[in-house]
Amino acid sequence: MKSKEDVLEIIANAKENGATLTEIAGTRSKKGREYIKEILEELINDKLIVKKNKSRFVLPQYKKTKKKTVKNYVTREELEGIVNEIYKDLAKLNDKIDRAFEYIDEVFLQMKKEKKSVSKLPDREEMLIAYDNVNRKENAGDSVPIPDFKRELRRMGFTFTDQEINELLLDLDKAEIIYLQQANDPETLEEKDKGIKTERGILFYITWIKRS
Repeated sequence: MKSKEDVLEIIANAKENGATLTEIAGTRSKKGREYIKEILEELINDKLIVKKNKSRFVLPQYKKTKKKTVKNYVTREELEGIVNEIYKDLAKLNDKIDRAFEYIDEVFLQMKKEKKSVSKLPDREEMLIAYDNVNRKENAGDSVPIPDFKRELRRMGFTFTDQEINELLLDLDKAEIIYLQQANDPETLEEKDKGIKTERGILFYITWIKRS
């Protein structure tokens, strides 16, 4: 009968190849193999040997560990997922930026109100603020509809008649600070009656030219 030391020596001599149960037992008989199995379990529990695979036993220093492979590429689906997440984040960021600008506008207007009472008619600087607000909110492409511009001024707290604000706009147009543009097809406009009627036709859009 082989002792524990004998079994350990056989496995040590096998080095990195290791030894099978049959090789260690030296027999295929069930009785002989069962006895060796018990010794092998004891050696494993004592951490003197380890299983190299399902059939072979080796000393711990010969146990090969599987190298972790790092996936150094992404699939098309993964890339599309990453891009979609970026677009979602950008949309959220743009929304936050818009809200921040709206907040800044409100703070600016509140500061002006605290500094002095809002006049009946806006000055040039206040008209430019209203223009930029509408241009940004409606993506107007620098052609801001006059009715929307007037509504923004009223939202800002100014009071005026259409004639009064029209005169201010015509003065700025004459000074080439703004450019009042005709409506190409005024009959298609829902608020055509809210434009400025002149010899040039119905002026319906504002483009701000000089900012200083």
